Amino acid sequence: MSRIGKRPVELKGVTLTVGADHFEVKGPKGTVRRPLLAGVGITTQDGVAQVAAKPDAPASIASMITGTTRSHLNNAVTGARDGYKKTLKLVGTGYRAELKGQTLTMALGLSHPVVYELPASIKAEIPPESKNTQINLTSVDKDLLGQVTADLKGFRPPEPYKGKGVTIEGQKYRRKAGKAGKTGAVAK
Repeated sequence: MSRIGKRPVELKGVTLTVGADHFEVKGPKGTVRRPLLAGVGITTQDGVAQVAAKPDAPASIASMITGTTRSHLNNAVTGARDGYKKTLKLVGTGYRAELKGQTLTMALGLSHPVVYELPASIKAEIPPESKNTQINLTSVDKDLLGQVTADLKGFRPPEPYKGKGVTIEGQKYRRKAGKAGKTGAVAK
């Protein structure tokens, strides 16, 4: 069995409900529901959840999905208890964002504004001190938050010369020197 799948998951501050084909974690930040694959079961005892392969499942398949199921369960527990947060920065002259309800409108140097409808479980905030160039996204669902972040970054990925585009705070990007790098001049 997977080494990750053998690790227990602590259920401090959350409630775990296991159904026939899903599990649901409720906590102070919200509720996360995930499908449960056929060859895996979850047992709880003394505030700790343990993921194990069902005896009737083929050994090769069950071994592979126990680690994945344990990771999904751990992410759901962390999300329901603490939540997840990502910060996007719009880098470039004239790049800005505007939020109305769940509709995010961004000016990214294209010939048209980019309009993105956020899912219901994603909360967005644009801090006023950022001059509309920073977007804070929070959610209890780590997978959905990562997908929305990737979608928004995909509209204008950061380019390697000046770094203009939609960047994720804390992520490193490869920068190139450009023409100045060939002659030995200092790149800005």
